[in-house]
Amino acid sequence: MFYHILDIRRKKSNKELFKSSGFTVLELIIVLSLISVLFTISLPSLAHLRYSMVGKAVTQELGSQIRLAKIDALNSGKTTRIVFDTVRNQYIFTNGSGISTYHELPKEAVLYRTNFPLNTLRFYATGTPSSGGTITVKAGKELKYIIVAPVTGRVRISDTPPVY
Repeated sequence: MFYHILDIRRKKSNKELFKSSGFTVLELIIVLSLISVLFTISLPSLAHLRYSMVGKAVTQELGSQIRLAKIDALNSGKTTRIVFDTVRNQYIFTNGSGISTYHELPKEAVLYRTNFPLNTLRFYATGTPSSGGTITVKAGKELKYIIVAPVTGRVRISDTPPVY
């Protein structure tokens, strides 16, 4: 008899489970379709955000590398050099000891152009650059500018092109 009562309670609890509130298939389909529509609408802005962040990171890294070249020239007492290879989308840093390291840019960012003679920036032992100029990095539709001052070698990053 005791087992019979437990069995009735089990059947009752199973029936209550089926009667409990939950989501219908129609409700799930509506929610999933709304989520997919929102995702489709926001996708272009997410892609733009990604290109913007990659462009910012690349220009900051390149600016830091230029500052490092200046410091290395001062410390070693020898000329350092950065060659910007716009065809291969990379730059080559040669320190005062003559050791070269190659740095490739990610595929989302393009080394668009420079106005340095022969796409080469040199820092002499005194820390002065061979010339002032601008490196332009293109990420998506945005252009970022790395500007090197001609006498001091000061490096700054800008979203607007410099005025000469």
